Amino acid sequence: MSTASNALQQSHGTASLGSRLLAWPAAACGAAAVLLFGTLGALADWLAGSNGWILFFLAGKPLIDLTWRWSFVHYGAQAVNPQALAGVAVLLLNGIALLKRAAWRNLPKRVLLMLAFASLSVLLSPSSWALNELLRLFAGITFFYTAGSLLADPEKFDHFSKIFLCAMVVPVLLSYVQWAGLLPYEYWDWLNGQQVGRASGTYPTPLSMSFFLYYAFPLALSLASSKLQKSSVRAAALVFLLLASGALALGNHRTAYVVVALQVLLWLVMAQGRKAVAAFLVALAVIIFLSASSLATLYAPVEGALSGEANFENGDVFRGRGFQWLLFLNSYASSGPLHWVFGNGASIVAGYDPEATDVDSVEPHNDYIRILHAYGAVGLTLYLSTLALFLRKALRLLKSASEFPKMLARILLLALLAVFLQSMMMEPMRYPTGVWYLFAIASALFCVKEPQAAEGRLAV
Repeated sequence: MSTASNALQQSHGTASLGSRLLAWPAAACGAAAVLLFGTLGALADWLAGSNGWILFFLAGKPLIDLTWRWSFVHYGAQAVNPQALAGVAVLLLNGIALLKRAAWRNLPKRVLLMLAFASLSVLLSPSSWALNELLRLFAGITFFYTAGSLLADPEKFDHFSKIFLCAMVVPVLLSYVQWAGLLPYEYWDWLNGQQVGRASGTYPTPLSMSFFLYYAFPLALSLASSKLQKSSVRAAALVFLLLASGALALGNHRTAYVVVALQVLLWLVMAQGRKAVAAFLVALAVIIFLSASSLATLYAPVEGALSGEANFENGDVFRGRGFQWLLFLNSYASSGPLHWVFGNGASIVAGYDPEATDVDSVEPHNDYIRILHAYGAVGLTLYLSTLALFLRKALRLLKSASEFPKMLARILLLALLAVFLQSMMMEPMRYPTGVWYLFAIASALFCVKEPQAAEGRLAV
């Protein structure tokens, strides 16, 4: 009996010791889980209360994109490089901010509706390419619901502008280094029967830098013309404008020439008056006269298309773009009523062999056609109505009694001009640079304080 009792006590003691030994790992796992979720919660709270990460990504994007060659691996159609990692980080951070903040609910929901419909299009016609494009779209457009509070503050917007322009100095100067032959060109083209290098600031194409310059020029113009800035800042902004103009010229980008010239002209019309406009037009006429021969060669495809000499079907119109427009429009028209409404989920022509011809079956070279093909008639309507919403808001703020809202309105109007014109030949909404700044600055217009409006409400 005693033996049985001893055995029972020994078994109980062993079980207690085993339970205590097993309890330590369980407690450690529980503590680790609490620490992990506590850390994630604290990080989410910090992200919700801080705009530092927004400033970092928006102001530092020109430098991040210079690392496009640093490809780690490939996932589907996407090269995983610092650009891709930054896009994923922005998508996650914007998502967390949307969940933790409530202020975004006061902003127009049309942008959110556009994203929801694009998601529905991808769900109905899923593919890796469609998901890739959708994630790019989300990463940039969600800045509309997170960046407004930062950029609507005059001091913080001024801080952002200066850091962004300092970052842009790097690719601008690198364009001159390429032109001098100290760095190789990344992009070559055929002009007048010979291969010519086009400066791109070491980005993959001149268009990559042009997207940044479409925002850099308005920001630099605002600093150069502001009476609130120090004379050294205004002078530095003028030097940047001159250097950026030279870098733009070295890129031989036809649409960019037109866009930037119109941006400067429109800015002068809105902010400087007739004398400044007349002086700019005279200077522009002199430049065109001195560069007439080079410009005639550069714009020969445009002349051929407008004169009717080029043929859509043989790929002559706008150097093959006309054929690609027909290719994607035909793909859209033949996709059926469901896809006419909801789109095909992606801007890629199904069943088309890109190796059989030089025509690119994944790039229509027209953003309106691309969005129509990917997200259907409703998606294109939502997109155009969103741009119209931004336009109306900017035009209204031009009449503001405060200078800062008027400056924001001018900048956005120049950005809208660039997006509208560039969308005819390329796809700004497909590239992060074309999306991030447009929607971030547009958000500021809906968040900026208007003293006159505030006084009116108090009087009522």
